[in-house]
Amino acid sequence: MSIAFELFKSIGKKPCPPGSRVDRCPMVINENSEDILTSSVFGLLKYLPPAFWLVPLLEQAFRGRTFQGLGQSSAKIEFWQKLSAPPTTKHREGVEEIDILIRIRHLILLVECKFRSPVNMGGSGSSARDQIARYLDAAVFNLWPDSDTKREIYLVLLTDTEEEPTILSRYRNPETVLACLAQDRPFVDYEEVSQMLARNVGWITWRDLLNILERKDSNEADPAKAMIIKDIVRYLKYKLDRR
Repeated sequence: MSIAFELFKSIGKKPCPPGSRVDRCPMVINENSEDILTSSVFGLLKYLPPAFWLVPLLEQAFRGRTFQGLGQSSAKIEFWQKLSAPPTTKHREGVEEIDILIRIRHLILLVECKFRSPVNMGGSGSSARDQIARYLDAAVFNLWPDSDTKREIYLVLLTDTEEEPTILSRYRNPETVLACLAQDRPFVDYEEVSQMLARNVGWITWRDLLNILERKDSNEADPAKAMIIKDIVRYLKYKLDRR
């Protein structure tokens, strides 16, 4: 579903509420879908310079740190990338799907987006570990370099909650991170990696992102970029005000 459809479609096919019968609904679309929100917002953000949104997003998620050096760099943004779980993991989790994977200079950023849904807390069987643990382990297994190349992995949880989910906060402890890693690559210093990941776990809200874009001075953007920002701002207000 596009931003334009949700905002401006007034007659004909309309989104049907979750659980609607397909044969009685011309268009079954869950308006609470975090995938729709993610693709609509970040599908437009990728056309804007990182200085407009990515740098302030990181500085909001990691308060007190600066990322201005990334402002003039180009970012590669991928949606729903699949990362294999380490083959030796006890939980046989298979493949993890990251909502957004951003590569910019030495930084690899994983963004998990939540909208009206909680972080997966894990359970029995294949979901024994929580979602954060699975993502961190898969990120190290797939993305940590085999060479001496300087690289850092970041994980940002983007939610519509007013407080940071406690399941994320616990991974700011390096020992907690270390315990969740499979540690099956002999040339990786997992204690060093755990220290890095614990420092690079952040949280931001959709309203924070809205505020970032609203504060952006339209004089800094050419007309096309200003129009993109205006559409995203309007869309986020529409989605968040419907709570």
